[in-house]
Amino acid sequence: MRKLILYEWGFGAAAAVCAAVLAAALLIRFAYCEYCVVFALMGVTAAAVLLFATRRKLMTAKAIADSAVICIHPAVVCGQAGEESDEEELRENFGIYVSCFGILLGTKIIPFNQNGVWLKNVMIGHDYISFGYGASGEELHSLRLLYSKPGEKELAGIIENFRKETGVVPVLAD
Repeated sequence: MRKLILYEWGFGAAAAVCAAVLAAALLIRFAYCEYCVVFALMGVTAAAVLLFATRRKLMTAKAIADSAVICIHPAVVCGQAGEESDEEELRENFGIYVSCFGILLGTKIIPFNQNGVWLKNVMIGHDYISFGYGASGEELHSLRLLYSKPGEKELAGIIENFRKETGVVPVLAD
């Protein structure tokens, strides 16, 4: 999510710079100011569109992370002896969050239970968790994540959360 925040700031800064250039070109009349106005307008428009798209994606990512049913941290990076590693930053960069709204894989969002895309099934195996999702009448998409099967108490909580939040009861694979 940190990457999405940086993208949002970058596109916001680009829109502000282009708007400042546009205002300056309109206030200070100089030779070829028409070209400057055209390019500044195109820059403001492109940056604004990218800003709003990134903001929308960031809001979805926050909703998924805040209401996560399962948090998977697939990678652990160890520093050399004597070095301190920022574990929270690693979790931010490598975390996979699964909620009733979708799955957040770094900056990639796989939405379901919205816009006609529904979570169809969840299967929990010994070393994976798999999700089947798709729109009604369309091909079923499948996603399999490496995930070690939790203990009985935690597994019962995960199954109950999926049933309560999404209406889908996970199936345990043999």
